[in-house]
Amino acid sequence: MKKISSKVVAFFSILCMSFGAFAASKTIAHSEVASIDKHGNVNLAIKASSFQTKGFSVTDVVSVKVDSFKVTAPIVKDYSDVDNGAFLVRMNGEEVSLAMNMGKFAKTSGCKVGSKVTVELKEHYGYLSTFHLRLLKKDDERKHFTSDQVFANFRAVKAGKIAENRLYRTSSPIVNEVRAPYAAELLEEAGVNLVLNLADSEESAKEMMESSPYYKKLAEENKVIFLNMGSDFSSHEDTTGLKNTLIFIAEHPGCVYAVHGKEGKNRTGYVCAILEALNGATLEEITQDYMTSFENYYNVQKNRAQYDEISKSVKYMFSNTTKNGKAPTNKNLQSAVENYLVKTVGLTEAQVQAVKDNLQK
Repeated sequence: MKKISSKVVAFFSILCMSFGAFAASKTIAHSEVASIDKHGNVNLAIKASSFQTKGFSVTDVVSVKVDSFKVTAPIVKDYSDVDNGAFLVRMNGEEVSLAMNMGKFAKTSGCKVGSKVTVELKEHYGYLSTFHLRLLKKDDERKHFTSDQVFANFRAVKAGKIAENRLYRTSSPIVNEVRAPYAAELLEEAGVNLVLNLADSEESAKEMMESSPYYKKLAEENKVIFLNMGSDFSSHEDTTGLKNTLIFIAEHPGCVYAVHGKEGKNRTGYVCAILEALNGATLEEITQDYMTSFENYYNVQKNRAQYDEISKSVKYMFSNTTKNGKAPTNKNLQSAVENYLVKTVGLTEAQVQAVKDNLQK
């Protein structure tokens, strides 16, 4: 992926300001909440085509009012187009939805099905420069990658005191996607015998497992836990998924563990970051491991704008593990995470110690 030059960024900034001057306060859309999905995303009754006819476009900045709740957000195509924890208006096909990246819009806004929604244009193309800096393109061609491991986003987690080849992270070995067969084969080759599936429920995974006999065998032996974690996986209000993940590790000593979601990037990145911090890793080690997934999928390179922007996610993950809400430093990272797991997530000190012991031996 080519570096976006400062001149290009400046051009987009000027372009945004120029278009922003024409933001019309009369560009308004009225709708209501049609449905709320399991991730807390709010789907509107209005169709994207009607929304666009009224004058709204991707990269516009808009004011959103849902009942008495008000927020300013950009119109984008996907959740990753904004920072973790940020609000967004998402246009996907004919669907228009209100969401938070790594959060629950419905819970935060207090809305329900039938709530009245007003969207008003604040700045036309006001998010354009940021959008282009964040724009990522996934490569699904195996021949473009140096190894099956890189293509499948499969690797051992080595940060901190985690023992060699004790913990692996990977893209899904069972989802209907081009990387799955490679991930399934690597999982078996590595001798993984305990899997933490962050993305699927047992029911949704049942049919998919037919494509991976080894994975299916592990599931039949109760060596796979299905956690069905949604897009709010790092929410400090709902820690059930993280708690069950760590308890499963604590209760199964002597295993070779693997963590995966769909791509092994976001949910997996979060869980691995917690495990790495718990085992004494530095923020630099955690960030490097987290960003490897984005290098593998999108060729995001170090010292580039996209890399720096995405890597901020690591500090966001740990922001609520301290009393002052600020991301911990290397000096207090491990103690902050240990305290968070006991006092907020609800693990016992013995369970936390068991997780550490099982990963370090």
